[in-house]
Amino acid sequence: RRLAGTGGDKTRDSYRLETGNVFMSGEENFDTQITSGRIVFAALAVFAAIVLQEAVFNDLRLFGVKPNLVLAVLLLASMCSETDFGLVLGVVSGFSIDIVYGRYLGFYGLMYMLTCFFTAFIVRPRMKGKVLNYLAVAPFLIFIFQSALSFGARFLALYASRAPQIYQNAGRHVLVRIVPSTVYTYLIFALLAVPFTVAWRKLGRRRRGGGPRRLRGRRGAGGRR
Repeated sequence: RRLAGTGGDKTRDSYRLETGNVFMSGEENFDTQITSGRIVFAALAVFAAIVLQEAVFNDLRLFGVKPNLVLAVLLLASMCSETDFGLVLGVVSGFSIDIVYGRYLGFYGLMYMLTCFFTAFIVRPRMKGKVLNYLAVAPFLIFIFQSALSFGARFLALYASRAPQIYQNAGRHVLVRIVPSTVYTYLIFALLAVPFTVAWRKLGRRRRGGGPRRLRGRRGAGGRR
């Protein structure tokens, strides 16, 4: 009975450590190292976001706006990865949008590069791999980056003499366009946060020796007993 109970406890411990509590897990259970699986996963997620944003969510607008799926995916990836990977992912994703449906070549590449750099370098170290932290900080990040994208594109149009002024009523534009888009994008972010983080963990490197150190320490203590 004793052995069977110990084996059951080990199985439960192994299951908890493998799946993790994505809401409250500490930084020691979450690694940001890049693997080939994570690269493929992030690339597919961004590609799907680009396609769905134009092919599906153009017809699923709320209050006349559609969500920024690419921004939601890039924020999640940047919160889970190292700074250099976030930079590369942001540049590649932005230039892909510039080529597919962007107005100014290089605009989205630059904006998303800065977005991923800020998130991975400044925000990620304070998140500690907790999805609750992601959900708490995401609305502010989305609002800031959505505003930067909107006003940045308008500044370019003004510079190219395609617009007489930035906005006739900037405050109304924020309330009518940016705020609803921020809310819609945040809803998508919240829906993707848990499955994205779980998949990211599954695709990480396994530690040598059969699992995390805490579990090996318990087995070692059991063996000494």
